[in-house]
Amino acid sequence: MRSDRIGDDARRLTLFCQVFYPDEQSTAQLFSDWTAALVGRGWDVRVVCGYPPKPEGTPPPSRENWKGVEIRRVGLRCDFKRSLIHRATHYAAYLAGAVWELFQEPKRLALVVTNPPFLPIVASFVRKIRGGRYAVEIQDLYPDGLVAVGKLSEGLVARWWRWLNRMAFDGAEFTAVLGRDMRERLLSAYALEPGSVTVLPHWSPVEVAEPGVFEASELIHRHKLEKAFVVQYSGNMGLWHDIEQIVHAAKWLQGESGIHFLMIGAGMRRTAAESLAKKEGLQNMTWLPFLPKQELADSLSACHVALISQREGLEGIAVPCKLYGILASGRCVIGAVPENSETARVLREENCGVQVPPGDARALAEAIKSLSRNPDSVVRMGAGARSAYKRLYTLEAALDRFEDMAMSRPIRPTRKKLSP
Repeated sequence: MRSDRIGDDARRLTLFCQVFYPDEQSTAQLFSDWTAALVGRGWDVRVVCGYPPKPEGTPPPSRENWKGVEIRRVGLRCDFKRSLIHRATHYAAYLAGAVWELFQEPKRLALVVTNPPFLPIVASFVRKIRGGRYAVEIQDLYPDGLVAVGKLSEGLVARWWRWLNRMAFDGAEFTAVLGRDMRERLLSAYALEPGSVTVLPHWSPVEVAEPGVFEASELIHRHKLEKAFVVQYSGNMGLWHDIEQIVHAAKWLQGESGIHFLMIGAGMRRTAAESLAKKEGLQNMTWLPFLPKQELADSLSACHVALISQREGLEGIAVPCKLYGILASGRCVIGAVPENSETARVLREENCGVQVPPGDARALAEAIKSLSRNPDSVVRMGAGARSAYKRLYTLEAALDRFEDMAMSRPIRPTRKKLSP
């Protein structure tokens, strides 16, 4: 811990991230816990966020103090998940409010998250005009991800977007990324200096003293899966994930007695995948919505093997944050992920799971079948997952890494020319 050696004037942070408490998205949960823990270490923390899409009960106020964190909510109160138009309007309104807040306190370190994606670019322009310090936290790399999945062509828009990103990353005191593959992509595609990009992995939204026992899971008893070998996918089913690969694997395994898929979460790719499962008449899949955070520890223990999906070409663009919750829960991992991705590297280095090619349903099915017949391997890999989490990926480890970055001498790399 560095907080006892840090001067009070330096421990002033404003986090800019559209999602935050009481939003239940994974990013919101992670940063809510992280900022509260920073306050516990003596930091003065403000958060500039948006309003949650569907607040239960009374909508949260525009200003609030939560666990010592000063929250300022800007933008519109609306369900931005209703349509692309609602989402775009919500983004624009949040960015306008963020610009105003960036102008207010130039002496605070502004940590801007790529949620929404243009936020670092906006921060770089404001800081050039107003002055002050800012750093960037990349959750997902745009436009690279959109290009990789075919949602945006490799044309003028993508080149200009990257050029603006480069300007934003280059002006930051540091740029934090979630994995080594992301760091390598930034150094290559954006020609940044090595010292300006730092790996800051995430952590689990729930940390338990000991992993939960499968047989004791309330979720398992609720769905009468006590005798099954349960394979779980839990989390976002969005653009970066191939959920249909899991359905096709379930089809390959429907004749394997005892193997059952527990699918928990939501996202734009869930509907098509769930419809495919119904069309194929699969009885070895159970589909559930996102569960409340208070049930997360139990649900993470409600499996023998946990799945992670990442589409081909997305290495260096995103790191599935569900990895850290799985590691914390001490579960064996099957990663249907690119071979050079951060997830695949962790599975190999920590001997906590197996990697199969994205999109290859037969390979995924064979990996599941093999593990279902080798319970000792499942237990051993689960122990490796838990050991890796305790050594490398706890919330305390993330706080230490951030303080090391934030309190080091500002990094101002020499800019290399990069044309749009």
